[in-house]
Amino acid sequence: MELSQRLEQILGAFRPVFSREATFGWFVLLVWGILLNTQPAAVTSYINALGLSEQVYQQALHWFDSSAFSVKGLTQHWGQWLSQHAAVYRINGERVYVGDGIKVAKEGRKMPGVKRLHQESEDVSKPEWIRGHYFNALSILLSAGGACFAVPLILRLQDGLTPQAPAKAKAKKTTLVTQMADLCRTYAQPGSYVVLDAYFACAPVLTRFRRHSLHLISRVRCSTVAHAPFSTVPTIQGPGRPRQWGSKVKLQTLFAPIDQCQHAQVWLYGQLTTVYYQCFELYWDSP
Repeated sequence: MELSQRLEQILGAFRPVFSREATFGWFVLLVWGILLNTQPAAVTSYINALGLSEQVYQQALHWFDSSAFSVKGLTQHWGQWLSQHAAVYRINGERVYVGDGIKVAKEGRKMPGVKRLHQESEDVSKPEWIRGHYFNALSILLSAGGACFAVPLILRLQDGLTPQAPAKAKAKKTTLVTQMADLCRTYAQPGSYVVLDAYFACAPVLTRFRRHSLHLISRVRCSTVAHAPFSTVPTIQGPGRPRQWGSKVKLQTLFAPIDQCQHAQVWLYGQLTTVYYQCFELYWDSP
């Protein structure tokens, strides 16, 4: 099957998302305009790539404000279609998602969503404070030819915009980590694995993941305290509530010398690197 025919077949699967045929037709045209465009990203560039006249420019702009579809419905349909793909990478039979947050500097002072942001990066070349947008992104892993590729599901502006709520409604308190957790709960299939940065390895994320039956793969801080498994002794029954967790274990004092660790060869940032690791089964005391 030719590439153009395959793309038309994929786009045809999105017809149920749109309530009007004309809106769906413009969706197909704009996607083709994005793929064929060789100029800076803009609606005018997409129209030029399609060979259309400037008379349809206003119609193309109206598509972005159309009530015949919703962005949430479109992205959810895209995520469901990808989750059923035959090339989906799986661990223990479950899908794998990759998420992260990114801060993009912006020069505009009155641009919607622009605010003062703090950068926690250890790179000294980055300023500590910037003005810009904060995005959360979520992708699903697909495998081809022995390699894995992260196919984007959604890229959402998560900070700086306050949604309109009814006058008597009480606004829910959210943070950047809880917004990422809610994003994963919306687009990740129950039982799947989600790979996140250490910034999101905290109790609020784990609590939401447990309610949605999601598994978190992440790096934690060296100061993290885990719990060993607790084994009950039938002949000993003390007063009070039975213990649920074993003794506390500080991760920074847990690992053996590097020469006693297992090692493996992995590709990191385009280079073959030797990684040393150890495996332990511990528990994180989170409600």
